[in-house]
Amino acid sequence: MLVHKKQEIPVCEQETALPTPKIVRKADKRLRAKCLMLVILAAIMAAVTTMQSATIIQAGYDLVKVKSQVAKIEKENELLRLDIAKLKSPQRIEEFATKNLGMVVPRNAYYATTVMPDSSQSQPTAVDSNDRIADKVLSAIKVHTVEASKGR
Repeated sequence: MLVHKKQEIPVCEQETALPTPKIVRKADKRLRAKCLMLVILAAIMAAVTTMQSATIIQAGYDLVKVKSQVAKIEKENELLRLDIAKLKSPQRIEEFATKNLGMVVPRNAYYATTVMPDSSQSQPTAVDSNDRIADKVLSAIKVHTVEASKGR
């Protein structure tokens, strides 16, 4: 059989070079302090931004709540106005007066009017004073009716 001959590989010894000394730098305390301050500042800014967002969101929730309360109160106000209109209706007042208070609707209605005297007719002075008194009373009544209707 044939056998392989081992080849000898010449081993060269390599000269080991001396390891290069590593330069060890001392920690720069100023740089570390600046980095620490930067990290703290970033954390504070993040916390402030988060708090502002939470405040804005809470204000939004409060606004929605207040708007719903306003809508509810406006609806209730409209219902109350409708009730007031029903209570003020002349038909209801007439019905209440006839049923509960025993009042009756008059058959004939009498109205007082003032007639201005013509300059051609001369009337006694007593009638003139009565006319003036009637005019004053009627004008006072008209003024009070106008004032009462203004408030409604």
